[in-house]
Amino acid sequence: MDEAVIFACSHRRGGNTDRAAELLAEGVRAAGGRADILYVRNFKVMPCMACGYCDEAVNRQGRERCVLGPEDDAHLLFERLFTARTALFASPIYFYHLPSQFKTWIDRSQQFWTARQTGEQWVAGLPQRTARAVLAAGRPEGARLFDGALLTLKYFLHNFNMRLDDPLTLRGVDGRADLAGRADLEERIVDLGRSAWESSRQ
Repeated sequence: MDEAVIFACSHRRGGNTDRAAELLAEGVRAAGGRADILYVRNFKVMPCMACGYCDEAVNRQGRERCVLGPEDDAHLLFERLFTARTALFASPIYFYHLPSQFKTWIDRSQQFWTARQTGEQWVAGLPQRTARAVLAAGRPEGARLFDGALLTLKYFLHNFNMRLDDPLTLRGVDGRADLAGRADLEERIVDLGRSAWESSRQ
C-alpha cells in the first residue's frame, strides 16, 4: 500500500470534479506520495441484479465473487480500494446525491458487505485507513444538500475498512470552469490531498 487512488466520479469530461481530482493528486505528490486518478465514466459497470449469488460465494474472491464480475470492469475499480494507502473521491452532486454510474458501482459492493458479515478475512482483515472526498454542488443553498451522498460514501467505504474523514463540500460550483476561477477553493483541494497523504503515513 504505497499510493493513493483518486476516483473522479463525474459523467462530464473536463468539468469541475475532474479538476478537483487533478488538484488532489497535486496535493498528494506535493507531500511526497504517488497518486493515480481513475475516471469512473471510463469503466463499464453493470447494475447489481440483487440475485444473491454473493451470499453463497463464501470465501470466493476477485471477479468470481459476483456473477457479473467477468462481464464488466467493476472489480478493476474495487481492487484499488484493497491496495491503496488512502482513497479520495471527487464527485458532483446530482439531485442531492451521487452520479448514477458512481452509485451503480457502489451498489455492486454488496458482495463485500456480505463477506464482512460472515467474517471472511480477505475483507474483514483489511487494515484501517481513511478516505477523503470533495463534493461539488451547483446549488448554492440547501441545508441537507450533501447528506445523502455522505451517508452512502460512509457505509460504502466501511466495506473496505476505510473511515470517511471530514469532506470538502463546495456550493454554487456548476459551470464547467467555475472551479478553475476560484484560486481559494483550488488551494483548499490541494491541501486536502496533501493532508490525506501525510495522515496515511502516520
